[in-house]
Amino acid sequence: MFQDFAVMSRAMTQAPDAPASDLTVDELAEATGVSVRNIRYYASLGLLPAPERRGRIAYYGVRHRALLDLTTALQEHGFTLQAIERYLARMPEDMTIEDIAMQRAMITSWTTPDADEVQRRIVRELRDLGLSRDAVTAAHEIIEGYLDALATDLRALLEDRLLDPWRRTHHSADELAALEKALPRLRGLVVQSVMISFQGAVNRVIGKSLRRSA
Repeated sequence: MFQDFAVMSRAMTQAPDAPASDLTVDELAEATGVSVRNIRYYASLGLLPAPERRGRIAYYGVRHRALLDLTTALQEHGFTLQAIERYLARMPEDMTIEDIAMQRAMITSWTTPDADEVQRRIVRELRDLGLSRDAVTAAHEIIEGYLDALATDLRALLEDRLLDPWRRTHHSADELAALEKALPRLRGLVVQSVMISFQGAVNRVIGKSLRRSA
């Protein structure tokens, strides 16, 4: 009964020509977990387009939600609001809702929770093992340099072999959802492959060193 009352109440306040997918700011906040205050603040910064007003009520459509989800994903990835503004400004104006969702899925799938804390723990353990601060810093710089190059090459490969062909064909909402679920698994497989390859490289280097000293 209460659900029926809520539906009737919304129908009485919603403009007659409002699409079913459109949401008020309160409904958008509930659907995304972003506060009403932040939604309005993001809109004031230009991170979201202005809502469509019908009478005294402002409505947010599927594009608003897609951009809001992308903004949230970028924040979780460590982007400041200024950096998010620059990121969104570089996106093509003709990007579809599916393209925006794909951007968010790609970002979310490679986000590592508490990465900074894990890195701090690793540094503490390396120091406990007797490595000097300079040695730890030098090792970190070497690793970061190679991993940045590796990540750049792998992302280009992913874009060229998977995402670009996928974008050129039509897909249903279910197929998009399936791809979003597949991307985190892809991340796990890539990480496993990198770790195994690195272990193999270390073993080869050790083997060569032993043969030279024999």
